[in-house]
Amino acid sequence: MKRITPDRSDIQTVGIFTGGGVAPGLNAVIFGATNILKDYGHRVIGIVEGWAGMLEQKPIVELQSFTNDRLRSLLRKPGTILKNSRTKISPSQYDQVRQTADGYGLDSVIAIGGDDTLEQATELSRHSILNIIGVPKTIDNDIEGTDKTFGFETAYHEAAHHIIRMRTDAKAMNRIAGVEIMGRDAGWITLFGGYFGGADITLIPEFPISIKRIAERVRQIYSEQQYVVIAIAEGYMPKAGEEDPFGHERKEDAARTLLQLIKKETGLPTQVQVSGYSVRNGPPLASDGIFASELGAMAGYLAHQKKYGNMVSLRGGEVTSIPLADVHGGRCVTKEYYDPQTMRKWDLPPNIMRERRIG
Repeated sequence: MKRITPDRSDIQTVGIFTGGGVAPGLNAVIFGATNILKDYGHRVIGIVEGWAGMLEQKPIVELQSFTNDRLRSLLRKPGTILKNSRTKISPSQYDQVRQTADGYGLDSVIAIGGDDTLEQATELSRHSILNIIGVPKTIDNDIEGTDKTFGFETAYHEAAHHIIRMRTDAKAMNRIAGVEIMGRDAGWITLFGGYFGGADITLIPEFPISIKRIAERVRQIYSEQQYVVIAIAEGYMPKAGEEDPFGHERKEDAARTLLQLIKKETGLPTQVQVSGYSVRNGPPLASDGIFASELGAMAGYLAHQKKYGNMVSLRGGEVTSIPLADVHGGRCVTKEYYDPQTMRKWDLPPNIMRERRIG
């Protein structure tokens, strides 16, 4: 990126906040954006508690006052120094958001969040309530408009190591082991974590398979090696439960429910492990941290150029941007990635799978 030194009259106050759940690399995005904006002379403030901090004025974090050492340490830091919340903004609160932004003295906002955060950002941008740049954040990797989201690689790396450890125990005890993995209604973490971790069977929401077929596959594998490891996405067997403010049901007990059915079908001993929040709560992998910082830097650059109403994204290996209006959730695993027969990820990459089907 070519640096353009701004006129002093063009200096902005840019707010940054993080919304929704935690993802490895949140602080790295904050670092990337702040580093660029600070370099251009803008004032950068952290808004705490996500959208809640845009409804009610709260103490701010003066990010541009961070020393270089403190700022760069964010690249590796887990969690978010700005805290998160799952706060839903209704149209009746738009004036309140505008007043809060005026209270902070904001010229623009960088919103780092998942599909719910970005959907709200889109509406507030469309109604000219805020000048917004979006940064896609979710370990689930399910946002359309970007080839990958930061935190995803770290999450499936952690999931894979849960599976590897479970494999050791299942092999020693001759059991059917099930590892439940986060991802809501998308199977990306389970698919890649299961593949690298060596799961014998991987079950994801996009490809429901009958318990009869699963039990048959379990018997086949067990007869060969006397144990089976199953990676199962938390959304594979939906269970009615509590909802968050955005209407998303809490996912739980998929592995336990599945293994109870398998035990009933096969009579084989079973064990369950839920990887849970551990897949998202540690520091990012180096690749994820660097990727997140690059997204943050692009967001800062877009804010500097006043190119509001856009989301930064990875397209074809290049960090770029697309209109917020083109962004939505629900990007799911397709048949190019998953083989329902073997119940695992294809060994070949998607481009080769496409060539095979065309041929």
